[in-house]
Amino acid sequence: MRRAIRALTLAVFAVAFAWVSGHTEAQVVQRINGIGIVDYSHKPTFKVGDWVRYRMSGESAMGMRDDYELTLVIAGEEEWWGEECFWVETWTDAKGRAPETAATLMSYAIFEDSAAIQHMQSYQRKSISGVDMNGLPIEEITRPAASALKTRSAYQRPLMWNVDTLEADTVQTPAGTFQTRKVSIKQGTAVTSNMPDSTLYTEVRENRMSWFTLDVPITHIAREDVENTISRRSWMIGRSAEGSPLRLKERGTGSARLIGMGHGMKARMLVPERQKSLAQWRAEAAKKQAAAGAPARTGAKRR
Repeated sequence: MRRAIRALTLAVFAVAFAWVSGHTEAQVVQRINGIGIVDYSHKPTFKVGDWVRYRMSGESAMGMRDDYELTLVIAGEEEWWGEECFWVETWTDAKGRAPETAATLMSYAIFEDSAAIQHMQSYQRKSISGVDMNGLPIEEITRPAASALKTRSAYQRPLMWNVDTLEADTVQTPAGTFQTRKVSIKQGTAVTSNMPDSTLYTEVRENRMSWFTLDVPITHIAREDVENTISRRSWMIGRSAEGSPLRLKERGTGSARLIGMGHGMKARMLVPERQKSLAQWRAEAAKKQAAAGAPARTGAKRR
């Protein structure tokens, strides 16, 4: 069975359906960071220029809808303070909206972590979310969250979920037909809030059905269906037994369908001279070093 870290395989997809994540009045997501879609449970086999694209759609009982394309591109590689890293660009494209792009430099060390999703922030090294007046990308170094510094812990509490690997299945997508393994992922959380004269209990659940295949680069996802629900109950302080029953307040569904994949995609955010592999960077460095160390020409006359 796949490692449990896949419980948030498409964490970014959940963000895309923000109206069912506990903020039903939220605006449609404009920019998405796709680092949560990368499959960290397998050794990386992707190369610079590899890409994968999904059709994202979703709707809620409150009438909110969204439909757009999400593309992940391995934009480049580089060494950051001696650490091997890779750039992930996420493109969000929807009709009637300007294209959005985010780029994050991730450490390859994340592929050695059995709890990669929970510790994801610890492996982010830099990010790009805009350009300056000259059109050059603005890079920001990723620093630990203030809460992590206060608690002296870089990691959040372990996430709780139920993961069940199901039967093999054939999935047809616009990008082709794939032999996949179905995985059911269920997770939930609850929060109790105290009001001046009452208590409010909120329960958020998420059910996912994912279809995995190693034939899809970067994410290994051919398809995913998501259902999110929000339920609440309340009672007067000290009288929980007399409180209202748990009632469904909101339900939302979403889907991700593979529509394309391949190699040779050029990055949007990362400048061309940095869209290189580690091997290319090292070859260029060796060439410069060899040129710098070559004996100078004496200029002797020919005989």
